[in-house]
Parts: sequence; C-alpha cells; structure tokens
Amino acid sequence: MKNLLFFAFAALVALASCQPQAASFKLTGQLEGAADKVVVISIYDKDGVNVKDTLTITEGVVNYSTELAEPVFVLLGEAGSRNTLNFFADNVDYTINGSLEKIAEAEVTGGAVYNVYKSVSEAVKEIGEKNNDLKKAYGEAGQAGDTAKQKAIYEEYQANQESLEKVQMDVVKANPTSPASAFIVNNVKGHSSIEEMKEGLALLDPGLNTSTYYIALSEKIDKLEAVAVGKMAPDFTMNDPEGNPVALSSFKGKYLLVDFWASWCGPCRRENPNVVKLYAEFKDKGFDILGVSLDQKEDAWLKAIEDDQLTWNHVSDLKGWGCEAAKLYAVSGIPHTVLLDKEGKIIAKNLRGDELHAKIAELLN
Repeated sequence: MKNLLFFAFAALVALASCQPQAASFKLTGQLEGAADKVVVISIYDKDGVNVKDTLTITEGVVNYSTELAEPVFVLLGEAGSRNTLNFFADNVDYTINGSLEKIAEAEVTGGAVYNVYKSVSEAVKEIGEKNNDLKKAYGEAGQAGDTAKQKAIYEEYQANQESLEKVQMDVVKANPTSPASAFIVNNVKGHSSIEEMKEGLALLDPGLNTSTYYIALSEKIDKLEAVAVGKMAPDFTMNDPEGNPVALSSFKGKYLLVDFWASWCGPCRRENPNVVKLYAEFKDKGFDILGVSLDQKEDAWLKAIEDDQLTWNHVSDLKGWGCEAAKLYAVSGIPHTVLLDKEGKIIAKNLRGDELHAKIAELLN
C-alpha cells in the first residue's frame, strides 16, 4: 500500500511539472549604487503612473519577478525621483546593467515587445537632443534680436517634430500587432484631432482592442465626440468658492465661455488679462464666463481669482487633473475654452486672445 501511495504521489508531481507555468516579467542583472535606496517599479496604465512594487537589491544584484496583467510601459528608479529608466515590458525575461545614479542610461535587454518600443525611444532621444540645442539657439537669437534666425530655428524645430512623428508611426505600421504600438499611437495621437486619433487606431490590429492604451484612446475619441462643436454641452454641477452648487445649465439664455484653468498654469494666468477685458466689454450684452479650476489647493485658487481680478463665476472640485468637469469635457491641457450659445450648444472650442474677442463681437454686436 505504501508503494502504491508513493507512486500515486510521484505521478501527481510529474503531472504538475508538465502543466504550463504562469508567465512572468523577470528582471535580473546589476544595478550599482542602490544600497540603502528605495527602488520602485511603476507602471503607466489607464490610471496614470502608479507604483507597482518595491525592488529588493542586495549588493547591486537585481532579481525581481512579477506577473503583469498585460504588456505595459514601466518606469524604474529611486522612489520620489524623476530620474527613471523607461521601457515597455511583458511577461518574459529582461536583464539590466547600470547604476542607480545614471539609471536612464542603464543597458536593458528584453523580448519582441521591448524591442519595438526601443526603436522609437532611440529616435525620441536623438531628435530630443537636437531640439534641446535648437531651443537654446532660439533663446540666444532672441536675446540678440535676430528674428530671422529665430524663424529659421522654429521651422527646423517643427520639421524635427514632424520627422519624429513619422518615425513613430512607421514603427507602428511595421508592427501593427504589438502592444507597444498601441502605447505609441496613444502617446503620439492622444492630443490630436478626432480624425487623427481614429487614423492612428486604424493602424492597429483589431486584436489589440483589449490593450489599456487602445481602450484609453478609443474612450477619448468617444468623449471628444460627445463635446464636439455642434453638440449640446453636457451638464455638470460643482461648488463655487462659498460652497454653493453651480450648474452649467443655469447659464442658459446667455453666450457662455467655459474656461478651464488653474492658478499654477502660466499660460492661463498670462491669458487672464485678455479675458478680463473681454468680460468687461460684453458682460452687459448677454455674455458670461464660468471658470472651472483644476486646482487642488483652495488658497491658491482663491488668491489667483483675487490677484487677477476675475470677477465672473468660478467653480472647482479641487481634484486637480481629476476634475470631474475636465474629464467630462476630455480636457488634456489648459487653458482650454468651450464657447456655448444661448441654448447650451457648443459653438467653438479653444479660442483665445483676438480670435476669441472677434467671435464674441460677431455674436453680440
């Protein structure tokens, strides 16, 4: 009986060893200078960049393993530091060799998904270095008052940007089934027009439609289409500085500028004097403004309102980029403006300065 039990147990062990093991992301190698440092690995997914795990590194040896739910963009570095090593990872073996101090320069090897993104990151680095030199030259030309040289530098900078986008899209076209391509498309086209976003998604194999990055761009398209010019503005309610709820729909009967901004946003603050003049000129002619702040600190928000003399209505949920109204309107950068007619229909977006003044004058004069 004992022999029978032994053979039965052995058979179970053998059977278990034949079963496929769950794949995992394994990172091994050397990372010098990490003693007594907290080294973290973060992932960039639908919720943004969040710490996934802490690495234990003993005497410079990296030996880390985890199961990734899907291929993702990862960032590796010391906790709290922006000096990170960024790469695309999946559930295969990776190696790393370098130092924590210069982790962005560490050597990494990985699988096919890693290599797709690596080809793009190398182009980004090369063109980024060229553009940094151009930015410096542009500033020097400005100090010298050489506007002609500034124009030439700007044109070269724009050409570099177009070249960089082409390089990235060429990689996507050559690798339409790679999860890294979904990340690249979302990263490159995420701030473009709806048409360009759709063109980017069309380059990807339909099998990628469960990728976080494919879904993120697809959802952004849906949100942008819901707040496109010609659509009725989705209603929302947020509190004013006194804590009173203010509904967007309460402004019907006037032309309304919904102005997404924040106290910490330099371009917003520089645009505020133009908006102040606009409001003073048209506030008694059927025009109003609703400022929606992406601040997190109430004191900073209220001080900016006072300092810039913004005498119109203001609301905020003090959630920063998590602002519910900003998410509803697919706001990806500020300042961001949405102009509504008297019925609450969106008639223009992202008008500023003279262009905004001309539009309001056209509607009310």
